[in-house]
Amino acid sequence: MIPAQLFCWHFMAYPHLPADFDEKYDSGWVTVPNELWDSEKSKGLYQEYIDQLALADRLGFDGVVLNEHHQNVYGLAPSPNLIAAALTQVTSHGKIVVLGNLLPLHMNPLRVAEEYAMLDMMSGGRIIAGFAPGGGPETFNYDIPSAPSREKFWEALDLIVRAWTEDGPFIHEGRHYPLRYVNPWPQPLQKPHPPIWVPGSRSPGTLIECAKRGYCYFLSSRSHGAATGQAREQFTKVLEDHGRKYHPLRMGILLSAYVGTDDQTAREECQEGVWYFLKNLLKGHLRTEGRQLTFGPGVPYIPTKAWRQYLETSKPGRKLLGDAENWEELDRSNSILVGGPDTVFERLKNLVDNSQVGNLLIQFHLGNMPNDLTCASMERFATQVAPRLRAYSAKLFAQRFPHMEDELARAEAAQ
Repeated sequence: MIPAQLFCWHFMAYPHLPADFDEKYDSGWVTVPNELWDSEKSKGLYQEYIDQLALADRLGFDGVVLNEHHQNVYGLAPSPNLIAAALTQVTSHGKIVVLGNLLPLHMNPLRVAEEYAMLDMMSGGRIIAGFAPGGGPETFNYDIPSAPSREKFWEALDLIVRAWTEDGPFIHEGRHYPLRYVNPWPQPLQKPHPPIWVPGSRSPGTLIECAKRGYCYFLSSRSHGAATGQAREQFTKVLEDHGRKYHPLRMGILLSAYVGTDDQTAREECQEGVWYFLKNLLKGHLRTEGRQLTFGPGVPYIPTKAWRQYLETSKPGRKLLGDAENWEELDRSNSILVGGPDTVFERLKNLVDNSQVGNLLIQFHLGNMPNDLTCASMERFATQVAPRLRAYSAKLFAQRFPHMEDELARAEAAQ
């Protein structure tokens, strides 16, 4: 029986913002002034975050997760491949997931193919290669026009897979990346290539392209109510339309957790970090006063179905996660799970039961949370929550997806 896969995701937040940041600044993204960066206070910050991920590996998490962000206080990893390289030297057990390199922001996709191949060799074949087109804030940072970005993304990703699986040199006659010689050295250790994950927000186009290629789809929403189950149903239907079957490890979701000794202590310990994260780091992520950052600069090209879906979920007055004012509102979002081991297990059990998603990417470090609290929460999760969740999810998946083991065995044989 195959259980849910539990990953530790670290966004590497900036923890030294002034106490009045929420009052004085309208965003932690794109326009947040870099005069707020304090190099002296930030000495050793990356090492502390790498050490937390190394701890996750020792605790038996199935993997650790990084991602790419630019010009914001939310995530200090503009080059997650650098962090991944460091992790290849201090981890030995779990996967190293980069979710993902933002392909339209990179001049040549072969550079990404080469770096992932290096990381796969350095890690002994533990890389999961994530790719994303980049959200609105990232494209504003690099002034990447919105209209061609999706087309560029899929051309770049298809080129990378060809570079990993076809003998070179060969010619790539692409619209955006015409190349006379495609012949990258080194090649990945995993064959035919590392697993590929692609995040999305229920865009029909992304679902279809992932289904056609057999990639794992990652739902980028942070709130998990009925919409998460709807996204899984939508992806199931798309997979079936392309001759494939859904099983829980075809999809992943992001959430955050803090595990204390009991419910009351957990809230008291993580309160500062949680609200720092919500009020400072998420501020202006999708909208800033007088400015919309959902789409990149220029006139966006959005397929009709995706535009209709966006309008339906972006009605005036709709609250985002960062708009939460109290614990009750936060609990309803099912995004940040706070409590003792039993509470966190029950909430995750219900989430897995309702969503039927098997890759759980969990953020443990929140905002300016101190290192000792972060590590203690991770250890409680690994010892008091994870074993029960793995046992429960394995039985659940075996009952609901009897074809799952056969499909995974076939995929492994193809490797």
